[in-house]
Amino acid sequence: MKRGKELAVGGFRDFYPELYSKIDRILRAFREIPKLFGYIEYECPTVEPLKLYQLKSGPSLVEETFKVTDRKDRKLVLRPETTPSLARMLAVQQQYYPRPIRWFSISRVFRDETQQRGRVKEFWQLNVDILGTEDVAADAEVINVLAAIIQRLNFTPKDFVIRINDRRLMQSFIESLGLTNYIDIIRVLDRREKLLQESIVNQLRNAGTSVKKAEGIALKLRHFYIGKQKGEPKLPRSKQIDELKTNLPQLQREALIKTLRKIGIAQQAAEQLANFSAIRGAPKEFLQTMEELALDEATQEALKPLSQLATQLDDLGITNVCEFDAGIARGLDYYTGIVFEAWDRRSGIPRAIAGGGRYDDLVGIFEGERLPGTGFGFGETVILELAEEMKLLPSPDPPADLYLAPVSKKQLSVCREIASQLRAEGIRTIFNGFSWSLTKHLDDASKRQIPFAVIVGPRELVKKSVNVRNMKTGEEQLVKISKLAEFIQTTLQQQA
Repeated sequence: MKRGKELAVGGFRDFYPELYSKIDRILRAFREIPKLFGYIEYECPTVEPLKLYQLKSGPSLVEETFKVTDRKDRKLVLRPETTPSLARMLAVQQQYYPRPIRWFSISRVFRDETQQRGRVKEFWQLNVDILGTEDVAADAEVINVLAAIIQRLNFTPKDFVIRINDRRLMQSFIESLGLTNYIDIIRVLDRREKLLQESIVNQLRNAGTSVKKAEGIALKLRHFYIGKQKGEPKLPRSKQIDELKTNLPQLQREALIKTLRKIGIAQQAAEQLANFSAIRGAPKEFLQTMEELALDEATQEALKPLSQLATQLDDLGITNVCEFDAGIARGLDYYTGIVFEAWDRRSGIPRAIAGGGRYDDLVGIFEGERLPGTGFGFGETVILELAEEMKLLPSPDPPADLYLAPVSKKQLSVCREIASQLRAEGIRTIFNGFSWSLTKHLDDASKRQIPFAVIVGPRELVKKSVNVRNMKTGEEQLVKISKLAEFIQTTLQQQA
């Protein structure tokens, strides 16, 4: 084993240029779209007190943090997300910003999770938040931002869906059943797809299927079900697998009821929770189904924000990528209202592309003035996997707009002057100031896929000109040095 590979830490990626160029495409969309909506960028510390996440993120996230201790024996973590940091910052200085506050950040975050497809230990995450209003229009806006980013990355409405619910609706329904352990139930509901996957694995293992094979089949069946995929997943042929595929809704229901029973929920209430959380569909269809149920007054009242949201999503023209789902819970404890997750419809990655929701009480936890907010987190790993699988990312940009190629070493000095002039005009320029032959210069420009080579020779210099060669077509054009930057800029714009 090569020593460099031996010293690498699993789950942490090496970003070679060919990989980073793809990630950079995603990061550009992360930055450009929020700015189109009027959001401004901020950043927060990489290291935060462990207590910050113990207060409100929930135990599952705290377990996944990278914990460190400083010289004063303070318990710290590498940030696993940025929303608590945002809340902490605004608890101190929110009075200096006009409301609503529209902020976004693109931060490196760290999760000590089990490595699998679409899941690594360090990644970039976009956070988009609007704070200072409880109006449903804010929830509609951040969902619109999320949809716009995914579509900027060349995904179509056939490729992804944003699944939406309201924690208040779920809580009201739970309370209408006479139950009080709301958070425990939410955590179970949040794991419903994982429970389905675990159930499939257990059944396959009991029939003699190997662990690795059972897990692979269960993963495909899980995503086939939650994504409402039309195409059949590629699976081994067997009667048992055919039966599993047919009975996925029932399997999930049984697994959910069984887990709810384990936390002390009576059989009838567990069944009612399973039935309620299975309701999903287009916003109007979902609301109509809810209206047909015998819901108590409090639960009907809790349905109103989703009704308002449905109207606004329709106005924004994004209903075709939205689905209301009574089972969407989001596991983090600080969510208080509308919650949502973006999922792909086609692939076998059982992880949300992005997720978020309303957190009206989070800033108050840090003894700041109450500042209701809503927003989402969007990691680059899942969307990168999907974009590569679907070949949606364009080829990397060349490292420069042109390559200066002197005919001989006698032109090196003037090439340096030309290079400085071009860079001052914003033209990305490669110049190798070595005693290379013209052939070697042109070969280097070709290998790097530079669109133009500027050949600097003695006969051209007498005319204060250079030859500009199009490296794709081989065509050359004599251009005055004083007009070179303008010529390159114009040509690049025409080709864009």
